[in-house]
Amino acid sequence: MTEVFTAQLQRRNARSGSVPLITYYDESRGERVELSGISFANWVDKTAGLLTDEILLEPGDRVRLTLASAHPAHWVTLVWVAAIWRARGVVTLDPDDEVAAEVVGPDDPQPGPTETIACSLHPFGLGFSSALPAGVLDYGVEVRTFPDSFTGPHPSPEDPAWRDGERRLSQVQVVAGAGGDAVRRLVGPEPASDPWATIARALIEPVVTGGSAVVVVGADPARWSAIATAEHAVDH
Repeated sequence: MTEVFTAQLQRRNARSGSVPLITYYDESRGERVELSGISFANWVDKTAGLLTDEILLEPGDRVRLTLASAHPAHWVTLVWVAAIWRARGVVTLDPDDEVAAEVVGPDDPQPGPTETIACSLHPFGLGFSSALPAGVLDYGVEVRTFPDSFTGPHPSPEDPAWRDGERRLSQVQVVAGAGGDAVRRLVGPEPASDPWATIARALIEPVVTGGSAVVVVGADPARWSAIATAEHAVDH
C-alpha cells in the first residue's frame, strides 16, 4: 500500500534528513533560503501543532490556503501544505468551501468570517514588523511557540487532502503521480493559474523520489540558467 505524503517525508528524513530538500530563491528580493529535510519537517510539525492546538483543527476540516494562489512556490506555502496534511486536514483553494481557517500572505491581511492566519514571507520565517488587525494571527510569531515534533497520527490513504477548481484528491492520490529519478530539480511557479502543478513539482516529487527542489521565482532566463549551474540542478 502506498504511504501517505507525511509518512514518506518522515521516512525520507530517517534516511537522509540532513541533506537539502528545498532551496528557495526569490530573485526580486535577493533571497536564498535552504531547508534540509529535517528543518522542513520541524516547520511542518510546529505548524501542525498550531493548527491542532490553537485553531483546534479536527481531522477532515478544511483550511483555505489563499497563500498558495498568490505564492505557490514559496517555501512557507509548501510548509503549510504539508502541515495541513500532517494535522489530517484538507487543503482547499475553493472560495466557496466552508473552512476552519484561512491562511493568507502579507498583502493587506484582514480578518474574515473564520480564523485568519497571515504569513509575512520573511526569509527566516519571522513575523510582521508591525501589528496586524485584530482577529488576524501572525504566523511567524505564533508558530515559534509550538514544539518541533508533532506526535499525532498520520492521515489515512483514503482521507481527503486537496480541493481546487479542477481536483478532489485523497491522501494517496496526491502522491500517486509522483515518481522518477532522485534528482535535484529546478522548479518555477508555472503555470501561475495552477498552484497544484508547482506544489507537486516543488514538494511532492522531491519527497517521494528522494530528490530535492531548487525553487526559483523572479529570475530572467540568464539568471535561471546560472542558478541551475550553481546548484547542480536539472532544468526539466
